[in-house]
Amino acid sequence: MIAAVTVVVIAGGGGAAFALLGRHGPGQASPGASRSTPAVNPTTSNSTSSQTPTTSPSLTPTASPTPVPAGSAGWTYPKFVDQQAFTNNDDTLSGLSCLSATQCFAVDSGGNVLQADAKTAWAVVHTDSAAGLNSISCASAKFCVGVDSSGNAIVLSGATWSDPIAIDTQSQLSDVSCPTASFCVAVDDYGHAFTYTGQVTRWAQSIVDNNGQLTSVSCPSSKFCAAVDSSGYAFINSNGTWDSGTQVDTNSGFTRVSCASSAFCMAVDGNGAYAVLTNNHWAQGTVGTSAVRVSCPANGYCVAVDAAGGFSTYQNGSWSSVVKIDGNNTFSALSCPAVATCVGADSNNNVLSYDQANT
Repeated sequence: MIAAVTVVVIAGGGGAAFALLGRHGPGQASPGASRSTPAVNPTTSNSTSSQTPTTSPSLTPTASPTPVPAGSAGWTYPKFVDQQAFTNNDDTLSGLSCLSATQCFAVDSGGNVLQADAKTAWAVVHTDSAAGLNSISCASAKFCVGVDSSGNAIVLSGATWSDPIAIDTQSQLSDVSCPTASFCVAVDDYGHAFTYTGQVTRWAQSIVDNNGQLTSVSCPSSKFCAAVDSSGYAFINSNGTWDSGTQVDTNSGFTRVSCASSAFCMAVDGNGAYAVLTNNHWAQGTVGTSAVRVSCPANGYCVAVDAAGGFSTYQNGSWSSVVKIDGNNTFSALSCPAVATCVGADSNNNVLSYDQANT
């Protein structure tokens, strides 16, 4: 059954504003919707909420119109893509890795891997039987690694996904970064890093962090990685060796880090602060919003999304004003493969994208 969608066009101010009414969570009217998230306090970094659907969703995702630019921000309207997660309302999209605005992989906390070859064509292509996928990173359309909360990795090599491979028997894996098909680093919430160098079943373990839980890792190359933890520490791996870490954020813990190169990294803490690495030095500042995810496709350029449906861009040393693009929804994943090209996912299993070249 095709869900009813209403488009409202409001003229004024020299242009037209488009409002799409569909299943997009709070802040966007959803007649007949069976799942929503209450308004989120912007200072909360990991808040998500779900309710038991009051109607039984069909097994096939409902059709939706081709996304159109949403106002001056240029983002598409949120598009519901994960029917499997919707039927299990504790599950949500938890990771994104995009090679372009239209070619992406995503994972959800129910263990599903989704792939898109167009903005409107998402499908489940694999399922991790151990479930709990937290992150995915793709070096190409033929090589990806996903990691889960049971310490397993799943690997796409060519056209085939592996079964879950136990690489961490002590803890849950929180993030993974693969700059090439022969090098990946995964981190866990016990301070360990695991390095893949070409053999799917062989990951070298390193003790990186004795201070807190590693929450994120970013490797722009096989020669450089940055990892951050829940106590505000940042760690650098240069040519295979991890340093002892630097406490950068004394007020909170980092949620995500993204590195464009060894010369530029950005970390956010979900409470309004960020830290930027330049010239081998971390400097802290204020984002202006509760940024929970960040992606930096080029030196000096980043996009951050927050816990209340907003995004901001870092360029020329400062952040832009926050623009609402997703109601009051909490963002759960972000991937920007190029400058002005991003895809985000929210806690209601919607995706939305921005591609300057096609807006």
